[in-house]
Order: sequence, then structure tokens, then C-alpha cells
Amino acid sequence: MNSSIALIVNKKAKNAPQITNYLTAFDDKGINYYYFVVEPNDLVSTIQDCIKKFKILLVGGGDGTIRSAAQYCVNTSTILGVLPLGTMNHFVKELSLPADINSILDAIAKPHTIKIDLAEVNGLVFVNNSSLGIYPQFARRRDYYAKFYHKWLSYIPSIIQTFRHHGTFQITIKNENLDLSLNTSFFMVSNNLYSYQFPTKIERSNFKQALLGIYFLKYGKLSLEKMIQHLLGKSTNFEIMKSATPIKVEVKNKERISISLDGDAVVTDCPLIYKTIPKSLQLLTNKYENNPHF
Repeated sequence: MNSSIALIVNKKAKNAPQITNYLTAFDDKGINYYYFVVEPNDLVSTIQDCIKKFKILLVGGGDGTIRSAAQYCVNTSTILGVLPLGTMNHFVKELSLPADINSILDAIAKPHTIKIDLAEVNGLVFVNNSSLGIYPQFARRRDYYAKFYHKWLSYIPSIIQTFRHHGTFQITIKNENLDLSLNTSFFMVSNNLYSYQFPTKIERSNFKQALLGIYFLKYGKLSLEKMIQHLLGKSTNFEIMKSATPIKVEVKNKERISISLDGDAVVTDCPLIYKTIPKSLQLLTNKYENNPHF
């Protein structure tokens, strides 16, 4: 096993050009690393190859890129470090991971690791959440428009078209304690539980509860009005649950379906089997006595 670090960067990440600042800082500190800047299509093969050779992977990109790394780091001795070079970087922010050059340098010089839970659906790992319905439809449109516009600009027509044209699904949700039937346009499962603080703060405070968060619109289509009503606490059409055991989601008349994994749309078989994977990912971080997440 190579004692140096594999530094893997998604070339298409929004802030990928900032990697030059990291490289300069690493060189100045004499950090021994191997650098891989890859197209999205080559990301998985590069991660798989590096896991065989390196103990520490520093992966630069957004949450989708980190999810790809977690897929292959799960339940291994590989230590995953994150360079927040994506659009949102929810994962880094929620976990209060090292997010700037100096804190990342400190984490490398005085490494501490933590183990957190992951979740999966049909063997596909996710670090944040997975959903079906309106969000995968939005993600597909966003990825299409991103070919022609800046990623942030691609959100505008994607959101407008998705709210206008999204449909509903007839689904059943089952496990030891649940047996629900819904006709809905929004269903989401999270890796541990989100909490909401008015007006827009939505985050997880604990990544070691081995729980699945379950969120869904009880019936009908999602609209901007319904979203505002929920944020104001006036909606009775939105449900939040949790589960410590796997859940099975069946979609009527669907053998395969598009779902989202940490913001990226993928297609998988039905039914959808969601599970938690407790303490399965080793993360590189700073000393964390004062970090409320651990």
C-alpha cells in the first residue's frame, strides 16, 4: 500500500480550477501525493484503481463525486478526504469537515478519522439522500441544460419545466412497521435524519444513528405553494418518518425507474430496497472534540 495520497479531482466540478491553489499549498508543505484529474466517465475506474494502491484518497468535487468515492470506500480501510469543489457541498457543510486549504493541510499533518453511516438503495450507496418523483425529473433537465448554460443558470428552466410537467407515481412503502400506499410526486429517503429550522436551514445533526429518514407528499403533485406551506409549518400533506430497518418501495407498473442519488439521476430496477450501512465510511477530518456531529 502506497503511503502517499491519491488526489482525485472531477474535471467537470464547478470549482475544479481551484485545485491549483491546493496543489501549490501541498507542494509548499512537501506533501507526497499522486494527482489525477479525470473526466466524469473515468471517475469510477480511477477511484477503484487508487483504492488498491493508496490508504488515503482526497477526492475533489461535489456531493455526486463524493458519493461515487463512497460507493467503493464503503466498509474498507480506505480513508476518504473531501475537497469541496462542487456546487453545493452539502456533505462537507453538514459534517463540518475541513473545507479550506489550511484546515485540510492541518488534517493531513495531524490526521484524525471518523466513521459515519452510509445508506444504499439496491446496492447503490448514497451519503445524503435518494428520491423518486419530481427531483430526478429536475436533475435530468438540469443536466441537459447544463450542456448549454452555466450550471446555476441551468436550474432556472429546469425548475420551471419540472413544476409544470412532473407526474405522480403509485407506490407502496413496506417494512416491519410500515405499510403505506401513496399516489405522490415526491418521496425521499435520507442517510440519517434531517431537521428543519425556519426559514431554510435543513441539515442532519447526527451521522451515527443508523436510521433512514423517510419524507413524502401524501398525495398529488408538488407545487411552489405547497413547498412554502410546508416551510411555514402550515402543510398537512407532508409526512416525515424514520426507520432503523430496511424499507421496500414498489412502484406500480414500473420494472425500472429513475431515482436521484445525492443529486444525480440514475436508473435502477424495481422494487427499491433502502438500507442503512452503519459506521461504514472512514473520513479524514481535524480533531473533532468540539464538533457536535461526532
